[in-house]
Formats: sequence, C-alpha cells, structure tokens
Amino acid sequence: MSAWIILGSGCFVVVLGVLTLTGSRGIAAYARSPRAGWGRIAMGGGAVLDGGAKLLGFSYGAGMAVSTIALGLVVLGAVLQLRAGVFAKARPAGDTD
Repeated sequence: MSAWIILGSGCFVVVLGVLTLTGSRGIAAYARSPRAGWGRIAMGGGAVLDGGAKLLGFSYGAGMAVSTIALGLVVLGAVLQLRAGVFAKARPAGDTD
C-alpha cells in the first residue's frame, strides 16, 4: 500500500513541476526561474522511481540501487528549488521600495 502512495504522490509532484514550467501555476509568484519546475519534476521523479521499484518487486540489490538514484534525484530537485528561490519572499513586478 505504501508503494502506491509513494507512486501517486510522486506523479502529483511531477504534474506540479510541469505546471510550474508551463506557467499555469504562476512561476513568477513562486520563483525567479524555471529551475523550480525542473526541481519539482526531479523530486517527483525520485518518488516515482522508488515507488515503482517497490511495486515491480525488484530484488533487494536492484531496489537499493534504484532507491539510491531516487534519493539523488530528490536531493538534486531540492537544490534546484533552493537555487531558484522558491522559498524567497515573492513581490509583484511593479513593487519598488
């Protein structure tokens, strides 16, 4: 059951990343660059890999290798989002102080 939850939430995060890249989620309000979208896609992709490996019944060694790659994708996604300024305070474009 937990593998299905991991897979579903990973797919959801990938969709949010694609929406961020296309501008449907207001990329200007959340980040200064499209790196935020790529970061979300990488994080979601890591979760999809991890959940998929569990669902497909990979052996212990193969599952460990896939989980290591998934962890690397999640860390890469987090770094991309931090570099894109996802958590920085967003201001409207016309607001000058």
